[in-house]
Amino acid sequence: MEIFDWEYKERCLLNEDGTASNFRQVFGMNGINVACPKSSYHIITTEDLSNLGKTFMYKGYNVSGFTHRNGEVIGINIDFGERPSKTGDCRYSLIITVPNNGGGKGYLSIKQTRLICSNGMVSTKTTHKDNYIKIPHTLNYREFIQLMEDSINSYLDLLEEVEQKDIRLYNKPMVESQVLYTVNKWFYEKELPYNKKTIVTKKDVNGNPLETKFLSLDDFRGMTILDRENLPCKNRYEELMEAFKKEIKYNEELGIDCSMYTAYATVTNYLSRRIEKSKSKAPEEVMYERSSKKLAYFD
Repeated sequence: MEIFDWEYKERCLLNEDGTASNFRQVFGMNGINVACPKSSYHIITTEDLSNLGKTFMYKGYNVSGFTHRNGEVIGINIDFGERPSKTGDCRYSLIITVPNNGGGKGYLSIKQTRLICSNGMVSTKTTHKDNYIKIPHTLNYREFIQLMEDSINSYLDLLEEVEQKDIRLYNKPMVESQVLYTVNKWFYEKELPYNKKTIVTKKDVNGNPLETKFLSLDDFRGMTILDRENLPCKNRYEELMEAFKKEIKYNEELGIDCSMYTAYATVTNYLSRRIEKSKSKAPEEVMYERSSKKLAYFD
């Protein structure tokens, strides 16, 4: 069984005088041009990535592939199955993302789905500093692929790392008001655009702004209570509060107290709903990798 049903094709780009240049065209899915790299930049083929995926298949894991922008980015998703957790049973996947567009940075992440009621809370946790591992696009990249095959057991250790982070957050008790403060602070710092932090405080008779004010965190928190209708990015904030209410309810159902994990779970719940509503054509794996950067707040 092949994970990908297509392969890259390449052709040399010519100089003006008709001689071969140091660059070439790379065509991905459906013959779409995805890159024009130098000759020293080697594309990681779908066949090689498929073979890596098959190694996991032989170990009994379910593996699927994904393609973004006709092959600028490819990857595999390895389902590790369910494991019990203090914060609710979870399902884990290892995601390996490989760019073939000349960027040269690949991503290795663990996706955790918390299996509780209809929550469907998904969070992607990266496992390497700066959210990436270097995937060499040189002649020795096949040695790198082989190294990954030989290190399957180390991937299982990554699950422990993710679970230990959950436990650390779980072991930081909070009262509900502290959780709400943390969630509001995250939204203010990570989700509220800078240009939305300047608000109009006075207008002329025609409605033109006369005075403006920079919105501090305390100002923002005050507006959530006293002036909710004029809150910047109000619709997004209401989605965040809906996630907050759900997490408080789930805590009650599980019989656990509020903690830093409650704030973390609220944010991941919110981000999951944002992804579900997104009209982006990018694969879910790519969208979760993007959203994971906003979770660095809790590291």
